[in-house]
Amino acid sequence: MIKTSEDFEKLFVEKFGDIDRTTLSNLVNNKLRFELGAEEIGLKRFEQALDRSYHIFSECFRGSPIWLRIILWDKQGEIDLKNAGLVIENANSSLKRIGEEEVLYLYFKKYSQAILSPVMTSIINYELAQEPSANITCYFINFEKSIIVNIYDDRGVDVYALSRQVIATVSNKFHKWLIDI
Repeated sequence: MIKTSEDFEKLFVEKFGDIDRTTLSNLVNNKLRFELGAEEIGLKRFEQALDRSYHIFSECFRGSPIWLRIILWDKQGEIDLKNAGLVIENANSSLKRIGEEEVLYLYFKKYSQAILSPVMTSIINYELAQEPSANITCYFINFEKSIIVNIYDDRGVDVYALSRQVIATVSNKFHKWLIDI
């Protein structure tokens, strides 16, 4: 049971090992990288990136519980997420760790595109210099399925899972968007 940020971090290491908490890019095995924005520009780039994110997230988390581990890179991050429409009080559990980096942990009993859309939108918009946006890094995690998804910006999303079957299923479904890494 996760009651503190320390509980979360301990479970994270037990489940996934002591992997980087800011990027999945250095992982080689059991990781997929998908192109989001592709060759589109402006609003079409944003819309395509968000639409592809929705499809990938639905496949990875549909009907499942989900944790968000959000690094707030500046003091404005949490305010920006709220301004984008994230209602932190809708989380079934929320924790915060303040230290070298401020981390917000949110737990939802069931994945919902509507609830998480403000976070996805904020990440995709950040590099596009569009609003709403937030300077954050977010790992979307399901501990039961042993899967982590990270939208790193409007260009792409990484999916990491311990199960080769999960990776194969996601890869087969969205193979047209795969980036060779």
